[in-house]
This record gives sequence, structure tokens and C-alpha cells, in this order.
Amino acid sequence: MRIIKEEYGEELFKECEEKYTRKLFDISEKNHYTLDNESFNDFDMDKVYKKLDRTYSSVGEGSLYKLLRNPLISEKSLKERDKLINFFQKNEKTRTKLQYLFFKLGRDRKNTFLEMIDNEILESKFKYYLYTLLGKVLPFILFILLLIFKETTIGIVLLVLSIINMAYICEKEKYKVHSHGLSYLSEMLTISKKITRLNDENLSVYTNKLKKLNKKLKVIDNSTFIIKFINLWGGIFQPLSIIFLLEVTSYYKIAPLLKKHKRDLIDLYSALGEIDALIAISSYKYSLKSQYSTPVFKNELCLNIEQGNHPLLKNGVANSVNMKKKGMILTGTNMSGKSTFLRMIGINMILAQTVYFVLAKKYEASFFNIVSSISPNDDVTNGKSYYMAEAESLLRIIKALNKDIPVFCPIDEIFRGTNPIERIAASAEILTHINRGNSISIVTTHDRELVDILKEGYEFYYFSEKVDEKEGLSFDYKIKQGISKTRNAIKLLDYIGYPKEIIEKSYKRANNIEGFI
Repeated sequence: MRIIKEEYGEELFKECEEKYTRKLFDISEKNHYTLDNESFNDFDMDKVYKKLDRTYSSVGEGSLYKLLRNPLISEKSLKERDKLINFFQKNEKTRTKLQYLFFKLGRDRKNTFLEMIDNEILESKFKYYLYTLLGKVLPFILFILLLIFKETTIGIVLLVLSIINMAYICEKEKYKVHSHGLSYLSEMLTISKKITRLNDENLSVYTNKLKKLNKKLKVIDNSTFIIKFINLWGGIFQPLSIIFLLEVTSYYKIAPLLKKHKRDLIDLYSALGEIDALIAISSYKYSLKSQYSTPVFKNELCLNIEQGNHPLLKNGVANSVNMKKKGMILTGTNMSGKSTFLRMIGINMILAQTVYFVLAKKYEASFFNIVSSISPNDDVTNGKSYYMAEAESLLRIIKALNKDIPVFCPIDEIFRGTNPIERIAASAEILTHINRGNSISIVTTHDRELVDILKEGYEFYYFSEKVDEKEGLSFDYKIKQGISKTRNAIKLLDYIGYPKEIIEKSYKRANNIEGFI
């Protein structure tokens, strides 16, 4: 309990694979505005997730991941979530009790419970009766006979039967019977009952839900009594479980119930996990001190962020954006801060619509459907070029325009994967189409030709840098209004040590091309 109290507000460094933390999200229903895989990856949300993850259990890890993948479009729901986050911040006693319970529940490292629920649950009354006979009835009868008659033959038969149970049946069934999953389910049911006994009005949304689920799942809870027994005192009775096929018979006994109550079991997992996840978020929020603000949501289409920060940058430069038009074109050389700026906005937008606070002095915006195209990758295995990946990525944005709420679409270096003439032509038409729709777009590009074409619907901003022989390459990472006029790409090559011949000829060729254009 002391360690749990000390860790509150501190980042926990845990090793967890995304394929396990995202399992709950994968098997849950998605809504119209769920972040797709590309947008989630574009904003480095896996790293943001790790920053926020101060959970003590697998249910918490899965629920936190699911929460970050599903932005809300209801301020009422966000305020209810925020109320509980703030409650956990201020009430150490209740918070620590809950954290201790989740600490005891622990991590189901390979998500054996969710794997069991998601995969086909095998029902077999024949196996249940057969394994009950071989694991419980016959060994008991043989043991009684051995005590009465003290015959060596009976002992040998009992030994052979035990070996068959251990070496053959358990080995044969171990990939079908999810014993670890059953153990985790048993612990979840125990923790759930303990949480409902807290009787705190602030937790009523969850305690009422858990009470209903406990009632529905009581028959499963009773049937997992033997699993609880096996796991007493660190699993001291595990050898007996193998010899007497206790876990195997338990699985086939409750398999029909698992299938019948699959939805209820996932709801139990989610409800427990949300409590652990919200405590983790409260810990992260507490660690920010006063470096956050509450978002203000507007009915009209707008985006206004004042002094916004990127959560993954320790000493990042704050930037602001106040969109007067529906689109923005960002120019500037590579590494000057354009992509980080896009991610800063997107991450804060996700935080605003999931946890109801942002890393900014001020945040005013509409509710958005967030669909990005920042880091599309070529897919060699499916025969897709970089251009095709980009084209499909942008098509997601165009399709999203048909939904009910505005689209926020950051696009990094549009159509960098094709030739200049077609790139400019296609980019101009696509960006004009997006600008006509219900959207706000921020687009980075090196193509100055887009400036004149898109000046009616877009504002123009840039990031700048300096390259000189004494100070080398330097950036201020501050957004400025206007269009970048610097061309430092060749100068940068010179700075990092390219041969002078290449530098001189590059400048000459650039001048010739510019004159030709």
C-alpha cells in the first residue's frame, strides 16, 4: 500500500506488447469515430499510451488502450469521466484501496482470458463426465480400496492412472483448456465483489454495473470455486489439479456458461478495467501539475489552441494555432518542426475527446472525427507502392467527409511519392475538395506552386531554420505566418560534410531548373 501511494503521479515503466494491450479493443464494437490504425500510429499514440499507463492490471491496460482509440463526441460523457478522474486525484484512501485490488488481480500477460473468450469455446459433456470419472471418481475409489486392502496392485493402478492424467490427458488438453484464463476470470469475479462492497456514491456508475454483472455471472462464480482453491497460497495445490484433472473438468463444466455469457464477461472485464484506467489517467494528470487546461467545445467549426505542447517532448516548444479559414498550408524544410506540430494538435485533440484535458493554455474547438495521413508506408508484401499507400490514406479522409461531424485531417507532405506535375495537380484538386467539405485540414508541403492555387481556401504558415558554418543547423520550432522563403536543403548537405563538388553542382543545377520553370 505504501509503494502504491508513492508511485501515484509517477511514470511506470512496464514491458507490454501492443498485440496484448489492444486485444480488448480488437474484440469490442467500434463506433463511427474510432481512431483507425493509421491515425493512431500517425500520432505515436502507442507512446502516448505508455506515458499514461500507470495501471496495475491487464484489465486496466486493455481498457486504457480502448479508451484512447475511441474519442467521444458527447461533452456530457466527458464531464462524467472527468468527474471520476478528479475524484481519484483527491481521494487517496479510496483510490489506494482500488489500486491494491488491481495490484492483486495483476497482469494476465498473454491475455489468456480474452483469448479464451474470443476463440471458439469447446463444449463437451462427454469429456466432462469422462474426465470427472478418470480424475475424481476412480482415483477416490482406488485410494479407498488401497487403504482397506493395502494391495500393491491397487497402488500401481492408481499410479498408472495418475500418470495417464498428468502425461497424456493434461498434455493433450492444455492448448484447448485455458487454465490461466479461468484463473484470471476467477480473480476478476472476486475483485468485482470486493469493489461493490466499497459503497462509495462516487463509484456508483461502476458499482451498480458490477452488481448487475455479478448477479448474472453468479453461476460461473460458483463453478470456479475449485479454481480459487487450486490457486490458494501461490498455487500450492497445482500438482493436485494436474493429477485429478481439476482444471480440465472445471473448464468443460463451465464452457457452455462461458459461451452463453460471453458479452457479460467482456463487460465485466471492461468495467473493472475502466476503473483502473481512470485512476491511471488521474495519476498522469496529477503529474502535470498545472500544465494542462480543460477543453471548450464549440458548435461552430473552429480550432483554437494556445501554447499547445507535445506530451512526448520533455522541453518542447509550445505553439499556437487559431484557424480563421478551414485549411492551413505549412511550409519549411525537413526537421524544422512541421510533423511534430501536426502531432501536437492531433494528440491534444484526442486527449480533449477522451480524457477531457489538454496540454495547452487554452483549447477551443469543435468535436472532430480525426483522420490523418502523416506516415503512410509502402507495403511490399501486398505489392503496394508508397504512392498507392498515400492514395488510399487520403481516400480515407475523403470518405470521412460524409459523416455527421467535422473531420480534422492533418496531411504531411501530400503525394511525396510521385512526380512533381501530377503531385501538384492531384494535390490541388484533393485539397480543394476537402476544403469544400465539413473539415479543417493542415497540410505540409515543399511545393510552392500550391500556394497560389490554394490561396482562397487556405492560410499559410511556416517553420524556419538557420544553417551557418559556426553554429551549424539550428531551429526555433516556432510557427510563423507566411510562406517559407529559405532553401537550405543543399546548404545542409554542405554542413554535414558532402564533397564540395556535389554542393557546387547542386546549386548550379538548382538555378538552371528554377530559371527553366
